[in-house]
Amino acid sequence: MRRPHHGLFIAIITLASMFAGTYTVFAVPANGYVIAPEGYRISIPLGYSVERVLNGDYEHGLFKNPEDLFIDNRDYLYIADTGNNRIIKMDKFGKILQVFGTKEDKLNLMEPKGIFVEDDGDVYIADTGNNRIVHLSPEGQPVEEFVTPKSDLIDKDFPFMPTKVVLDHYGNMYVVSGNDYHGLMVIDGKNEFQGYIAPNKLKFNLKDYILRKYATKEQREALGKVVPPNHRNVTIDLKNNYLYTVVENTSMDQIKRFNLLGINTYPTDKQYGEFSVRGGVATSPNVVDVAVDSTGIVTAVDSNQRKVYQYDQEGNNLLVFGGNGDQTGFFQEPISVANDSDNLLYVLDRARGNVQVFRPNHFTQLVQKGSQLYSDGRYEEAMQPWREVIKIDSNYTLAHRGVGKALYKQQKWKEAMAEFRLGEDMGNYSNAFREYRHQLLRQQFGWIALIVVALGVGLYYTIVKLNGYTRRVLAAPAGSGNASLQNLVLTVFAPREAFYRIQSAPKIVPVILLALGALSARFFQIYFTSFHFNLTRPEFANFTLEVSKLVIPFAIFVMSAWMITSIMDGESKFMQILAASSYALFPYIIGTIVQTLMSNVLTRNELGVYNMIGTLTYCWMALCMFIMIMVMNDYTFAKTFWVIVITLLTCIALLLVAVLFYILLNHVIDFFKELFLELYIRGF
Repeated sequence: MRRPHHGLFIAIITLASMFAGTYTVFAVPANGYVIAPEGYRISIPLGYSVERVLNGDYEHGLFKNPEDLFIDNRDYLYIADTGNNRIIKMDKFGKILQVFGTKEDKLNLMEPKGIFVEDDGDVYIADTGNNRIVHLSPEGQPVEEFVTPKSDLIDKDFPFMPTKVVLDHYGNMYVVSGNDYHGLMVIDGKNEFQGYIAPNKLKFNLKDYILRKYATKEQREALGKVVPPNHRNVTIDLKNNYLYTVVENTSMDQIKRFNLLGINTYPTDKQYGEFSVRGGVATSPNVVDVAVDSTGIVTAVDSNQRKVYQYDQEGNNLLVFGGNGDQTGFFQEPISVANDSDNLLYVLDRARGNVQVFRPNHFTQLVQKGSQLYSDGRYEEAMQPWREVIKIDSNYTLAHRGVGKALYKQQKWKEAMAEFRLGEDMGNYSNAFREYRHQLLRQQFGWIALIVVALGVGLYYTIVKLNGYTRRVLAAPAGSGNASLQNLVLTVFAPREAFYRIQSAPKIVPVILLALGALSARFFQIYFTSFHFNLTRPEFANFTLEVSKLVIPFAIFVMSAWMITSIMDGESKFMQILAASSYALFPYIIGTIVQTLMSNVLTRNELGVYNMIGTLTYCWMALCMFIMIMVMNDYTFAKTFWVIVITLLTCIALLLVAVLFYILLNHVIDFFKELFLELYIRGF
């Protein structure tokens, strides 16, 4: 009774072994998202689905710690099977066609980490363990090898250890050599060193500068030499003559695009990949490879986040998928990525020893088509795919930008502004607003001129009336009329007299009203500043945070001013300083409202005017504070200056103490949480 089952089992195993090199799978449902320009995530449909998974086979064995993947112009895959000291050539369905590094071919490869194949089929292997680059014919016959080139320009501290290699049309090799930070090594077909290209620059670090400036010689030696980060990988775009590299150990500019002169043409001062915090543990990005398709769309793999990131030609994030996991569609250690001619995406996973093949979904195809047309400047043609993207996901910002560009070309300024607003594009929103403003000026010049004149006359009349009111207040006996209103007007037109009067009769009600006025002005600014100037979106505004940003600095300044003036023979009391400081907030209220209103008539080209209003506002506040300290304490100008300086230093010291206390409190709370958890576990 057991034999039939035993025979069936053998038949199943035999049948399965015939297809061990590849198997078709269905992607496990996973969340896709896109990273907005501000850094937050926006959920989108999953961009790619798993088409199949490629492994080794029964005859040749499984992959062991593979390091690199290359797809040639005939869609053959080449895998640097580093742990097995060989190179695998297979078709796109996983059938192994050829193996380089066997006992028969006597190549004696040792930990090869890079592979490149020319259009004619010639193979170049970065044979890392043997410190050489091996050139093979399409049939796998040795042609030549490139060893350490002889040149005085090569840094002797970094021996030749090729990990990645690419070739241009002229036969020049661009080599990533170990941890050499000088840039990519350029070696010609005669094994002669032509120099370094695309070096990374070391960014200024204030902390490191101070440490080295004031450290002893022994301390500087202990700190070690600070060098720029090195390139981790390199990919060449032969169509456009670009070298794409990824950089390790850096928080910005992980992806670079160099022309053959070594100039980076990819957007800088940007983060590619992302930081994440989970369970209190922060994980930084570690982009290890990029692939570039025929349209210039860049796909990057991050071995720390275990995800795939795709960017357009301008460095905008198109989509993100993947994550840590054992299921298909997820990764354990993605190490390399490549595209084939059918727009399929191949991701090599070193830890799992396989290649997952991804097919773009309909949403991704629309995004890529729109991105290609947008990059080519064909904005109106790009409108159709972008509209389709918006129908699927109305939160996709790049689609709104694309539609906005098309509407801008059609001179539909107001509609373009609406799309740029949805696309979080301040620059193009400002450009569309400029044209819309120009259109309004042409169409409604008479009415606009009349309104401007009326506002000017009204402002002049108001200033004249308030100035007259100030003279009457100064002439009248002290204590007559509404003291709070008088002090408010005097703060603007006669601040010395205002602070004398406030000192003689400080009241708490004006303090509360002016504090509420300052908070109201701030929230008025958040909600009514025009989009192209507003750095705090109303939908993301945190009420508690915004209140704290005003109340805490104000309270610390009042406390510090009271302490320092008390020490330095001052005459003012705490309540007097509190009341006078609240009146000094009145310029902030006026300036913030004016700046907010002006943001709705200015463009980004007039950013200097907008910033000047803010600067004048804070200078006016500072002047009021200076006069307040001098008048209320009967100080000289010089003494007032030093009291203000010491007060500001005290503010900084109090802030640092508050931060340290907050950190310590968190540690104490965490300690008691862990203690309670430990006692709870042991008790049960």
